[in-house]
Amino acid sequence: MRDPAALSSHAESPFFRAEVEEILAAASCGPGLRVLDVGCGNGALVTAAMGKGSMAVGLDASREVVVAAKGITAKDAFVQASATHLPFKDHALDRLLTQHLIEHLHDPGMAVKEWHRVIRPGGRLIVLTPNARYPDPRIFDDPTHVRIFDSTSLGEILTAGGFRVTSVRTLFPFLRGHTVFGLRHKSGFSRFPPWASRGRSLIAAAVRP
Repeated sequence: MRDPAALSSHAESPFFRAEVEEILAAASCGPGLRVLDVGCGNGALVTAAMGKGSMAVGLDASREVVVAAKGITAKDAFVQASATHLPFKDHALDRLLTQHLIEHLHDPGMAVKEWHRVIRPGGRLIVLTPNARYPDPRIFDDPTHVRIFDSTSLGEILTAGGFRVTSVRTLFPFLRGHTVFGLRHKSGFSRFPPWASRGRSLIAAAVRP
């Protein structure tokens, strides 16, 4: 079970904040859109989506995490439920976002199919997860991780779940300790090999046909 205090601390990192910005940009979150963050953690992504005018809801399997998210953000838009059994009707959502969740799931394929069910045709799925091709795997040393994806395997599982993958790219290039420099110039490095395939995080965008 994820520790709410650890989640709150993680959300203060510049990498986490940069990921939130990248997710919102990839999703094109805006006024009136129905947005769900699956595996919402402390609610930072939900709050950021609300700041764009979206009708955002956060969902997490852990009651403790949901309670902590409500306390930190002072919002009531959080529910406790499983990522593979969402309490929403078919085609109820415009956007579904997940940040550092899919690598923890024992049956990610089932989860992706469930996400496909609740997203309307033309709606978007954004998945952010660690990159298996990052040269320093020690940063992913987490006993709750089940599978670390690379760009190919992540794209394949989204396609198998019924989505049309529009992009899979990496963030935060491996620069042998120059992490701040890499963070500042993440967009430039993501375009050129070998950094393009070896960033620390993967972000995939997909559309429900």
